[in-house]
Amino acid sequence: MSSNAQGDGPRAYWPQPKGTNIITPLYTYVGSNQVYDNALFEKEADFNTNIFGLMYTNLFAINGQTAAIVAMLTYGDTSGGIPNFNGCTNGLGDLYVVGVYNIYGAPSVNLEGFAKTKYNTIIDLTLSFRAPTGKYNANDLLNLGTNRWEFKIGAPFMKFFNWGTPKVTSIEVLPSFSIFTKNKELRNDAGSLSQKPLFGLESHVTQQLNKMMWVSVDSFYRLGGETSVNNVANDNKFNTFQLGGTFGMYFSREIGLKLTYGSVLGENAEGMTGNMFRAMLSYTF
Repeated sequence: MSSNAQGDGPRAYWPQPKGTNIITPLYTYVGSNQVYDNALFEKEADFNTNIFGLMYTNLFAINGQTAAIVAMLTYGDTSGGIPNFNGCTNGLGDLYVVGVYNIYGAPSVNLEGFAKTKYNTIIDLTLSFRAPTGKYNANDLLNLGTNRWEFKIGAPFMKFFNWGTPKVTSIEVLPSFSIFTKNKELRNDAGSLSQKPLFGLESHVTQQLNKMMWVSVDSFYRLGGETSVNNVANDNKFNTFQLGGTFGMYFSREIGLKLTYGSVLGENAEGMTGNMFRAMLSYTF
């Protein structure tokens, strides 16, 4: 699970036995008119961002239901801007933490119980935050840190067909709603930046091809998120639709790989443009 221009990704909230731990190193490339996960946004801009991350997931039980905590740290670099106004930077990104609680369809079970469970419909509740721990300097043209907090609530929904077979299919819908605190340290003492709430709707259709490989069709829609400086609106409300695909492979019971590519296919006059690639290697124990 991660929060970026590609969303959390397919199979991010699939059930697992309690006591499961997952370590996930990942790489993300974003070529866009927006700095990765930042409010810095210009229609004619061009930014290239490379992000290396390490994510840890732990599953446990709360009141008999599956729950999880996820934490991710990132380091990266970004460069670009608009003509005659370019920059580059590198450093730590913001800390991202997610709490997950199942409200329907996934009672907490051990490994033996998991093998016997036939999952059908699952609904989770997620609460997450992004803390302003990343590198930020108000005098720099570009920053990987956002110098503000983000709080997000989501409700992942999953419907499974043929669970427990090599041909399992899933339909996944992940709505989310984010709010942001102000960044009160802007370049040249320009005042404070605020951002309106941002709605996201992520969806995936995944298909297992055999015991080792699976694919998915992914989409991500974002609406809202207009920024203001000193309460003066920037007229840059998001209205963006992105489509992509994922290829997944299990090398063993413990090791898996996901490769995702996505591109913006539709946007409003101020919407996000560009393409994204992500590779995630997971070790489960």
